[in-house]
Amino acid sequence: MPAACIAAIWAAASTAAAGQRTATAEDDIKAAFLFNFTQFVEWPPSGENGRFRICTVAEPGFDAAVDRTVAGESVGSRHIVRSTPASPDDARDCQILFVGRQEGDRTEQWVSAVKGLPVLVVGESAAASQRGAHINFVLENNRVKFDVNNTAASRSGLVISSKLLRVARHVSTTEQP
Repeated sequence: MPAACIAAIWAAASTAAAGQRTATAEDDIKAAFLFNFTQFVEWPPSGENGRFRICTVAEPGFDAAVDRTVAGESVGSRHIVRSTPASPDDARDCQILFVGRQEGDRTEQWVSAVKGLPVLVVGESAAASQRGAHINFVLENNRVKFDVNNTAASRSGLVISSKLLRVARHVSTTEQP
């Protein structure tokens, strides 16, 4: 996927932010980013030819936005599905784990359950960033942006494309505890 796709998503985020921000617009933008992360992150080879799981621990509105965004999409030959893991241990079978801000104190449990596994952890809170999420969404000037902890991602066996790193707000090379 060309860098133009990331630029288009970035422009959409800026355009949506120019008007009054709604939860739906923010959810749609974050969902689009999640989908695009599938195109700019490399997971280690696996023998699995089944589904590519994007797991979300989030509010229902965000889940609906992800469902709309990934409907009919795939990563390689793997059909993308969104699911909600029942427990942190169930998240070990995900390729992407999104931990919403409402998880608060439980964020550490979710991140710890998949630490060192090839699961891209995406958050949207200071707690997620501090606990070792690989990518963390932030709102800056009413725009959705993201920070990347590239060291934590590498330790999980994930390779984040330089194209994605270039559009990140910040790229950290130090892993959080």
